[in-house]
Amino acid sequence: MPFRRDLLPESATIKRELSEGYLLSYLYYENGSIRYDGLPPRDRFSRPVDNDTLFFTHSTGKSIFSYIVGHAICEGYISSADETIDWPLMANTVYDGQSLQDLLNMSAGDSHVVTNGASRVVGAGTHHRDMGIDTIANYLQGTERSGGGVFYNNVLTDIIASYVAYRAGDNYERLLRRVFQDKIHIGNDVYFELHRRTPTEGRQSPYYGQLQTRASYSFLMTREDFLRVAVAMMQDYQQQTCVGQYLRNAQNQAVRWPKYRPGNDNAQLWLHNYAADYGSQFYFDFHGMRSRNIIATEGYNGQNIMIDLDNSRIVVTNSAATGWDQRTFVLNVIRDGELPR
Repeated sequence: MPFRRDLLPESATIKRELSEGYLLSYLYYENGSIRYDGLPPRDRFSRPVDNDTLFFTHSTGKSIFSYIVGHAICEGYISSADETIDWPLMANTVYDGQSLQDLLNMSAGDSHVVTNGASRVVGAGTHHRDMGIDTIANYLQGTERSGGGVFYNNVLTDIIASYVAYRAGDNYERLLRRVFQDKIHIGNDVYFELHRRTPTEGRQSPYYGQLQTRASYSFLMTREDFLRVAVAMMQDYQQQTCVGQYLRNAQNQAVRWPKYRPGNDNAQLWLHNYAADYGSQFYFDFHGMRSRNIIATEGYNGQNIMIDLDNSRIVVTNSAATGWDQRTFVLNVIRDGELPR
């Protein structure tokens, strides 16, 4: 379904960043219409960036997958975000017996089993997506929860994704269609990056190749489908649907985000520096807007979404690298409802 457009005058600041900087796409949406639709000049790159260009979600995919968790709860595959993890694949591991909410909040006490780089299981020596979740479970055998607080990592969200695949069973792909086609009304194909099939210690595990060992939060999507996701989230929250209540609970159960540092040097390069709380794979309580209902996602190199749930404003950015001011292009626009000049 195409978007309505009620475009504001061109912003010289946004135009300059799209022409010379790292931004590859800028979308500002307000009250049902796209108000700014920014792309690089068509001759800037050998292949132009356009509405068919696919962008990796990177960690914005974590938030999108949390949205899928909300649908899994509302369709009865999962009882609630407080459900206790009872999953044969993960038996006798750090995650066994924990609440799903602790996993969603990255508060699972798993900092001792994932490397500081956030994408490798201790002892594995290779990227976590280059092995099946069954292999990861084998590395985790005998581990227990240790410590508290948020430990942000990439391994855990893929474990959540695989848990949803386990709980949905043969209906997993139906669940994804319900989210992407029926709810979001995507305009283009969405591509998933799956875990590789890997034997466990030289032999195939009983779970070898099953979808519950291969699901992930990593997607490829077009810029307008990023926006469609954001609009669907906003509407669910505002209309207090079942999934909207999941998002409200995510906000209410958010925990202190340890990287809230708006006054640091170079803080403006990362959106998460301005968030005080983190809940269910989303950022909340932003500097200068603590009294407002703002929800945001952040993906590597600036694949970001920020939603003003009170005033129906959304900013979506896609970027080639970190190196532009999140305050100028995202935070201030959401706060004030005005584009940079």
